[in-house]
Amino acid sequence: MSISILGHHISAPILIAPTAFHKLAHPEGEIATAKAAAASKTIMVLSFSSMSSLEEVASSCDAVRFFQLYVFKNRDVSAWLVKRAESSGYKAIVVTVDTPRLGRREADIKNKMIAPQLKNLEGLMSTKVVTDKGSGPEAFANSTFDSSFCWKDIDWLRSITKLPILVKGILTHEDATKAAEIGVDGIIVSNHGGRQLDYAPA
Repeated sequence: MSISILGHHISAPILIAPTAFHKLAHPEGEIATAKAAAASKTIMVLSFSSMSSLEEVASSCDAVRFFQLYVFKNRDVSAWLVKRAESSGYKAIVVTVDTPRLGRREADIKNKMIAPQLKNLEGLMSTKVVTDKGSGPEAFANSTFDSSFCWKDIDWLRSITKLPILVKGILTHEDATKAAEIGVDGIIVSNHGGRQLDYAPA
């Protein structure tokens, strides 16, 4: 069952996908998840929406870690996050491409969800957005994520890092072929847990 991904040997073809807000489930949050990845000899993809900073997670254990990136309208913020990931020993950048805008998550709207402050952006910008329309996470994402990000922008990402780049959110063979043609290091087939677009294939 053991395999190698980007030169990292793991115990099984199962990775920990990037998911947000782990401290809503456990007081140690993403640090506990990283320790579980290390114990299981697998890779953790740390979510951009982590409640522990990427440095805190890096110093907590020896798990192999990749970092998930959403590309911001302000590219300097994205570049800053990538450089921090490099400096902290992350082994790859996983750029999420299936969320030009956050999906209409009706439970979040009904509950008037306000996202907790993301540790990776602490001191730079608040992620606790209060809005009368939609949800806080939706308002934050739609005001900060770059919905114009496209294939040619992979060159920009490649220009700011020496880390391998994986594209997450691929669902068609056309996009998989395009990713291979432009030379990304890997793809992650994902429908964002079914939470992004209702009509995405399961």
